[in-house]
Amino acid sequence: MSGYKRSDKAGQGSHRANAPLGPRLRRATVVLAASMAAMLGLSAAGVAEPPAAAVDQRFLVDVRERGHVVAVGTDEELLVSAARKLCKRRDTQSYEKRRTAALNSDELEAVQRSFGGDSQAFIKLATRSYC
Repeated sequence: MSGYKRSDKAGQGSHRANAPLGPRLRRATVVLAASMAAMLGLSAAGVAEPPAAAVDQRFLVDVRERGHVVAVGTDEELLVSAARKLCKRRDTQSYEKRRTAALNSDELEAVQRSFGGDSQAFIKLATRSYC
């Protein structure tokens, strides 16, 4: 026979057999499931909390729906700032942090202009919207 030489290791070629499909399929399934869970987690985190601008507008709509007059522009910004600070103040424990979250005179005047003597109505509405 010309050119063909039979090896002593018949049936054992130099190539490796492919690994069984089962373990590879399981690994691919686990990777796919983990990546989908990560994508769902990230997308849920994006919609878990509405954007600050939307919350601000909803707060101002609630204020106006209850019959309080809010001047467009500076008073809107001051009321939103006051509402946010109110929640920060409520949630902080240290004196320094509570003090930095205290309302300034412009914010207090804006609350007075919009709510008159009914500061409790402002507090209730702010805590419901922001806290």
